[in-house]
Amino acid sequence: MISEKRTWPPLLVFGLAFLFLSVLLNVIYPANSLFSWRLLLPSIDVWLLLIPMAFAAGCGKRPLFWTRLTVWALFLFLRLLRIGDTAVPMYLNRPFNLYIDSSYLFGLYDLLRTSSRSGDFLLLSVIAVTVALGATASSWYAWQMAASALAVDRLRLVFLGGSGLILGAALISGSKPVEPPALVRLGQEIRFVQKQLEQQQAFVVRLEQVARDREAHPFSLKGLGGADVLLFMVESYGRIVFSRPQYRQAMAATMDRFAKVLDQQGFGAVSTYLLSPTFGGSSWLAHSTLESGLRVGNDLEYTLLLRSSLPPMAAIFHKEGYRTVSVMPGTRFAYPEGAYFGYQQAYYARHFNYRGRTFGWAPMPDQFVLDWVRRQEFDQREQPRFVRYALISSHAAFNIQPPFITDWAAIGDGSLYNDLEPIYFPIYWPDLKNAGDAYLRSLDYEFAILGDYLTKYVTADTMIIIMGDHQPNVQLTGAGESWSVPVHVISRNPRLLEPFRKRGYTPGLIPAQSPPHAGMDTFLPELLEDFR
Repeated sequence: MISEKRTWPPLLVFGLAFLFLSVLLNVIYPANSLFSWRLLLPSIDVWLLLIPMAFAAGCGKRPLFWTRLTVWALFLFLRLLRIGDTAVPMYLNRPFNLYIDSSYLFGLYDLLRTSSRSGDFLLLSVIAVTVALGATASSWYAWQMAASALAVDRLRLVFLGGSGLILGAALISGSKPVEPPALVRLGQEIRFVQKQLEQQQAFVVRLEQVARDREAHPFSLKGLGGADVLLFMVESYGRIVFSRPQYRQAMAATMDRFAKVLDQQGFGAVSTYLLSPTFGGSSWLAHSTLESGLRVGNDLEYTLLLRSSLPPMAAIFHKEGYRTVSVMPGTRFAYPEGAYFGYQQAYYARHFNYRGRTFGWAPMPDQFVLDWVRRQEFDQREQPRFVRYALISSHAAFNIQPPFITDWAAIGDGSLYNDLEPIYFPIYWPDLKNAGDAYLRSLDYEFAILGDYLTKYVTADTMIIIMGDHQPNVQLTGAGESWSVPVHVISRNPRLLEPFRKRGYTPGLIPAQSPPHAGMDTFLPELLEDFR
């Protein structure tokens, strides 16, 4: 134990360490501006972490070392927690959930790697690693300096005495900080684990009840009359394109062109909005909600669904004599979860034998996907088809997009894309506020290829369903936007559209329904009821 008459040098060291650690924890990232006067505010979290270290300093060097190591690790964890609390609401429009969102780290890495140019990603990686190592090393040194200062008897006693007075006064007066400390947030996350387990149990009860009801009241799809059903899930196609004036004008022009193409070929269309279970990402939650007829709100519920006996959409279609096909060109890794969804044939990225270049996160353009599946599945039609497409050319960050190919016969194995210049937009993670034009162009591309494809290749009696999976991220939508997505049902056969009209779908391609909207989980039960 150290005893010093002069406490100014240790006090200076302690103050500088406290200030540096406060600044490091106060930095808000991601954000437009990383620097402000708020960085200099004393951090309650740093202060609270210093208290156990002060007690350990009075017990000797060994307890102080292990306490310092524990406090340092907890400090780094709190820093990561604050990044999650900032980033998740910015992109997914919901609070950060440590229990669930920690599993997305590899997906985030893959998204950044594939949606950035190679040189940009390398630079970003170097900067990120450098900053991370710098913060780790410098914070360790700062905690070491604080520990050495607290080993001084007089300074330690003054700090503990002052801390006791401040805490006592706060408890007596009932004062609370303007923003909850990160340590409080960590406690909330720990308590949430128990709450999440209770919610899982409730979800299992609902899951089992829906499965029993569906088994007790079996449905047929005879009302479809053997018509093909093509379900297109369009990535990031959200209500925002019709609800915000800055998007609505451009999107109205896109839909007007799409409508004219459909009208020329005798297609009719009705539209509505449905409420997606997710926002800005996690498309699998929307897919599983739609195909199970049960709202799946997070990955824990998703896992429970995959283990259940609830028959999904494809299994019901298969039972009624349909060949069921899943088209997921964005799935580049092993996907054992796909077995639950019951498709007879599933096409993932590796099945397409694509020979062209990639376009950001999308390993191939959707136009190539449509053409390839047509050649595989529709050149010969021995039974009706139910095909679910996951279209991905409108995936964030929208910065690298494919051109439209007018001659479908030239697409082949996709090698022609190697000779075509992609369409680039100056968009860089994590800032997507300037991505509006790129986002709209990606949707314009989707509806251009869909219009051309439907009019050239869909000749049989067919029901076409086009649905967004979720809204784009909050930087494009703004705060307070609903989680709703557009849904369009298209067919040359008015009989196939009539049940949707009766349920309130409006004629045309621009939905007119005001919130609140029914959930995406209502689509399958209503389809089974209307076409039994």
